[in-house]
Amino acid sequence: MLVRPIYIAILGLLIFSVCPAQEVINFRTTYFPWSEIIDSTSLTFHKTVNTPLESFAILNPRVGTSFNSHYPRGYNDGPIWKGKGLTIELHGGIAGKKGKLSYVFYPALYYSQNSAFETAQILTGENAKFRYHFIRGGAQIDWVQRYGNGGFVKAHPGQSEIKMDFGVLETAISTINYSLGPSMFNPILLSHQAGGFPHLRIGTEPFDLTIRKAETGKWEFNYIAGLLKESDYFDTNAKNNDRFFNGIFVGYSPKFLPELTLGFNKVLYKDTQFFENKDLFSPIYIFDGGERGDSINTNDTFDQVASISLEWSLPKSGFKAYLEFAKNDFTGAASRFLLEPEHSRAYTIGFEKAFKTKKGKEIIINYEHTNLSINHTYLWRATPSFYLHHVNKQGYTNDGQIIGAGIGPGGNSALFGLRIKGEDQILGFLVQRIEANKDYFIINVQGRDNHDIEYSIGTNLQKKLSSMILSVEGIFSYNYNRYYLDDQTNIYLSVSSIIMLD
Repeated sequence: MLVRPIYIAILGLLIFSVCPAQEVINFRTTYFPWSEIIDSTSLTFHKTVNTPLESFAILNPRVGTSFNSHYPRGYNDGPIWKGKGLTIELHGGIAGKKGKLSYVFYPALYYSQNSAFETAQILTGENAKFRYHFIRGGAQIDWVQRYGNGGFVKAHPGQSEIKMDFGVLETAISTINYSLGPSMFNPILLSHQAGGFPHLRIGTEPFDLTIRKAETGKWEFNYIAGLLKESDYFDTNAKNNDRFFNGIFVGYSPKFLPELTLGFNKVLYKDTQFFENKDLFSPIYIFDGGERGDSINTNDTFDQVASISLEWSLPKSGFKAYLEFAKNDFTGAASRFLLEPEHSRAYTIGFEKAFKTKKGKEIIINYEHTNLSINHTYLWRATPSFYLHHVNKQGYTNDGQIIGAGIGPGGNSALFGLRIKGEDQILGFLVQRIEANKDYFIINVQGRDNHDIEYSIGTNLQKKLSSMILSVEGIFSYNYNRYYLDDQTNIYLSVSSIIMLD
């Protein structure tokens, strides 16, 4: 099975090499998010695709191979699932523009060896060896721990879209990923963790808004409506295979304080068998009533995730601090939020500081901490783990992967990074601690020595050569009490390149 995807990758490169290329994709590496080419045209709603500049162009392809020695490990890798063993991936395509219409077709094709490893051993029954096990009460999630019993080849539309541009306003149909807010590793609402899902987007580029001759600052608005799909490893009920997803995302940078960027975001999703046309307006207002064919009340057919973000950037001093504060449940009356703002909350905080050396290099340090575990209000209020739901049982996922922070329900992460930027290369180092499934641990496991915690240390080199951008990564992880079974180690190795064709 390994030979076929290699032949496909070689054939793809031969086809791409005969045409001029253009770069409209914002690439990123898996574990070193600071090597991402940031979408600087947006405030908080960062897209992976930019508008092509030419009428037609072949896009620079990206090829890569990676290896996990003992268990699956992959973060912010989009549609690519990196199981135990070897993964080979190829991304490539075309883009063009004519008048107000532009398009990008940039699919992904990959092979995963998907070797066997020790899986969780709590649930029994249908698909137990593939599903996520650490659920509480009736809430569930379609978060796959292994995609079947062996290797496979899979394709995904990837970072593809068709867009109409009307100046500030634009509308698009696409499957691209978005990174929402300032978080570098763990955006809570939207990230690169799963493959992009098919959706309609209506939005704006950042624009200056003046009200009665008063300049308010820059604004950005986006609305998304799309479909999340169930994986092949959750259940056999065809009626609940799809969920309707929609959300609104607002970015704002005030005129009187341009160093500050604020984000206001709200997302809802529900089983499509309960969909009504008025649900298109649910991020603004949920209308009561309607025919849903069951006894579930209106609020409970939806799950809601909302967040506010803040980024304070001081370019002259090279310092940036940021925050994303999120809620995973309907708060109810305003008094409840005032009394218990910590209920069903999650947050990411981080900072970045840059220094210039005498030799012209730039040294950047970064720290980011994310907390998705439940607060003590679970003792007297129903508190679902982040991304889980008791009605929409597949949770906040697409095709078995979380569309938010990859550390998952009850996860906590602390990441320290250092990178050294030269004229044509970036050398990076990281140290990370991830505590998995803490919500389940608090209620079902407990004990001072029983935590499921992974420590990782790694390095990355990204080098710009004459005909490619080469990236090499290596990460060693020690997972203490993985799945509450035993200690595991993992070595992750990756080599990838963006082939510059012109």
